[in-house]
Amino acid sequence: MVSSAAARLYAEIYESPSNCGPLRKRLGMGDASFAHAVDELTGAGYAVMDGRRIRRASTGQVGDSRLSAEAAQILDRLMPDGTSIGGLQLRSVVRLTNDRYQSGLAELKNAHLVRLGRGRGGTVARVTLDSQPADSKAPPVEAPVSGVTSPSLDLLFSRPGKLVSRETELYQPFVDWYQTEIDTMAPAFGRVRVTASPRGYARGSGQWTRPDVVAVEVRNYDLLPSVDLAISSFEIKRAVEASRLQSIYEAVAHGRVAQLPNLVVEIDSDDEDLPLPESMISEALRQQIGLYTMYNTGGGTFRIRQHLEPAPQTPDPGDLQALLEYFFSQDEDDLKEYRKALSS
Repeated sequence: MVSSAAARLYAEIYESPSNCGPLRKRLGMGDASFAHAVDELTGAGYAVMDGRRIRRASTGQVGDSRLSAEAAQILDRLMPDGTSIGGLQLRSVVRLTNDRYQSGLAELKNAHLVRLGRGRGGTVARVTLDSQPADSKAPPVEAPVSGVTSPSLDLLFSRPGKLVSRETELYQPFVDWYQTEIDTMAPAFGRVRVTASPRGYARGSGQWTRPDVVAVEVRNYDLLPSVDLAISSFEIKRAVEASRLQSIYEAVAHGRVAQLPNLVVEIDSDDEDLPLPESMISEALRQQIGLYTMYNTGGGTFRIRQHLEPAPQTPDPGDLQALLEYFFSQDEDDLKEYRKALSS
């Protein structure tokens, strides 16, 4: 079997080629871990490289035509060799509502086509010939993906030495990481900065009015007449606040001033799945916001992962203009570069 990182990558690729840069960013992988996952998939014959793009290779497996569309979509995202994938990652790539996802998963479970494992978000894997029990009348033991017993959130977030004492301590590490990600993609223009209200980052003009962090990216293409402008907002929360639904709605509210709203939560566990309540994960999926985690590895460094992608919003142009004016208000040079990128 391949590694869990390779399984996560496999779930994100299709028969048509995908650019590796956006994939690596979406998965929150470093260059080395992403390259290793690519090597695993191509070496095992599950993927093919087309230049700098990756696509699935045909596995020769044929789906069961009796499956519902939901069940077939879930099964298609799973590794043919039976490697498991986190439930949250799976839910994000199949893009089904919670009810449809649970229905499709239950169908696969009842047909003994998948095996479910324990974990904070649950794990899911195909049932292969090697994983079938010797007694075919005794189906494999499975644990439900939803309703999994998790550690108390109070205990989960109370271990000393890992969590920051102030939310503002998370801002700059996230900005530095995201700026590196932008630079890797080499857009025509790309800047990210703290935009929380001044005076110690206190809220200045009402709740939820200004994102903690904003990123502005401009991409242009030789053969296209228009530019691609992406303005992302990031609401950042400490672990003690991360499990509150209010955090979701704060991030959602920023869709009024930014195109791609995201929530970033501090965690005290380096698992690939989120240690968050099921209700909160479902709400993030329903609201279609992006979701990141920050894990303090010590020494002022953080491991940051993206778990969910945001759906594009359409803010009022006046609100978008006001955010951009604030974003560039203290850096005339950046504003000049931004305008140049728009006109080139």
